[in-house]
Amino acid sequence: MNTLTIISQEDVLEALRLWHGGEVNRWPLAHLKFHLYHEDGSLSSPALANDLPAEQNRLILNRGLHLLKSRAPEAEDLLRERFEHRRDVLALANRLNVSESSLYYRQRQAIQQLTEILTQLEGNVGHEWQEKMLSRLSPASYHQLVGVDSAKEKLFEVMLDKNNSLIISIDGIGGIGKTALADFITRQIIKNNQFDDVLWITAKHTHLSTLGRLQIESGRPALTFQMLIDRLGNQLEITQENHIQQARQIKQYLKEKRCLVVIDNLETVADYRTLLPEIKSLQNPSKFLLTSRIRLLQESGVFSVSLSELALHDAITMMRNEARLSGFTALSDAQDEDLEKIYNVVGGNPLALKLIVGQLRVHSLPRVLDRFGQKPKNINQTEGIFEYIYQEIWEGLGDTSKATLLALTQAGDSGFSFDHLVDISGLEEEDISPCLEELIQSSLVDLSGSIFDRRYRLHRLSEVFLLRMFEN
Repeated sequence: MNTLTIISQEDVLEALRLWHGGEVNRWPLAHLKFHLYHEDGSLSSPALANDLPAEQNRLILNRGLHLLKSRAPEAEDLLRERFEHRRDVLALANRLNVSESSLYYRQRQAIQQLTEILTQLEGNVGHEWQEKMLSRLSPASYHQLVGVDSAKEKLFEVMLDKNNSLIISIDGIGGIGKTALADFITRQIIKNNQFDDVLWITAKHTHLSTLGRLQIESGRPALTFQMLIDRLGNQLEITQENHIQQARQIKQYLKEKRCLVVIDNLETVADYRTLLPEIKSLQNPSKFLLTSRIRLLQESGVFSVSLSELALHDAITMMRNEARLSGFTALSDAQDEDLEKIYNVVGGNPLALKLIVGQLRVHSLPRVLDRFGQKPKNINQTEGIFEYIYQEIWEGLGDTSKATLLALTQAGDSGFSFDHLVDISGLEEEDISPCLEELIQSSLVDLSGSIFDRRYRLHRLSEVFLLRMFEN
C-alpha cells in the first residue's frame, strides 16, 4: 500500500504453513487489505467479521498464487503441493527428480515471487482503501494546525504503541481545537496505513459560517452504546435485525482487526458513564480516540491529552492564516499590536478567534471587540459562542462552584495557588476542594505549575463569560 506496508518472505512462509489453520497469536498477513477488493478494483463486502483468520489467510494466498500461476506455473504448483496438499519434501523432490536441497532452493525462489506479487496487490488497493477511510471523515475545518506540536507528538506516540494506551482522550474546553487535532491525527494514520480500519463517529455537530456565526445542532441525545453500534455497523456494513448479534459481530471484527475508532464530541458525563465500560470490552487490538470537554482524570486505562488555549504568537499566526486563506488582506497584513488587542479580549481559543476573523469582514475592530467586552451594548449579539462553550456546564454548577470561578477571574495568567484561592474566595477548604475537582474535570479551570506547586487559572474567554454572568 505504501512504504510502511511491509510484507516479508518470512511472513509469507509462515502464512503458507498456516494454510489449514492453527492456534497462533499473530496471523502474519492479517494486516493486508487487498482481499477486501475484487480483481477489477471494486469493493467487496467488508463484513468479514464472521470469516475465520484461517479463511482470510487462504483467501490472501489464493489471490497471490493465482497470479503466480500465470507468471511461473512451476512455482505455483510447488507451493500448492507443499502447503495446500501437504506433500512431503522427499516425495515431492523424487517426483520432480531433484535433490532436497534443490527443492528448498526452488521453494525459496517461489516464496520470493509470491511475496513480490502480494506486495504489488497490496500497493494497487492503497488509494481505494485510503479514499474509503477518508470518506468517513467530514471535510477538515482547518488548513493548518498551530500551537499543538507537543500534543501531536504525544498522540502519535501513544497511538502507535500496540501494547498500551488503548483508549485515548483529547479533552479541553469547547472551541479549543479537539476535533481538528483528532482529524489531523486520523488523516495521518490513514495516509500511513497504520491501522486495518478507521471509523469516525460524531456525537454532536457545530458549524461555523464565514461571517462568524455559530450554528449548533441542539436537542441531540447522549450517545448510547446501541447508537454507537448502529453507526459502526453502518460504516462496516454489518447490519442485523438482532442488535445483540450485530454487537457480537462488530466486537469480533474489532478484536480480530487493529482498528481505530474515533468518537468525537462526547460532551456529557452521561456519554462517558454509558460508553466507557462498553468501549473497554471492544478494545485490544483496536484503539479508541475520544474528544470531550470532560477530563477523565479518575478513569483507569485512559490516556488523556488536555489542550490549552493558544499562546499569543500562535494565536496571531492562526488569525493571519485564516485571513490569508479567505483573501482578507486587511487583516492578514494588520500590525501585530492590532491582533494582540483581539488576543487580550478573547484569549487563545481557536473557535473564538475564528469568530472574530469572520465578524471583522463586516464590522470594525473596535465594534467587534466591544461585543466581546465585559459591557456589551447587546449581550445577545455574541451569546451563541458562550452558549456553545459554557451555558450547559454553567447551569449544572452549584453555588460554591460558581463562587470559585468568580474568585478565579482575579487570578490572571499566573493563576492562584490552592491556599490563595481559599483566601480570595472566602470558602472553606473542604468545600472548595471538590468544587475545584469538578471544574477541572469540566475543563473550566486550567492547571499549570508542577506537582509541588499547582496553579489554577481561567481562559480569557472564560473570564469574559463569567463577568457577563455575574454582572447580569
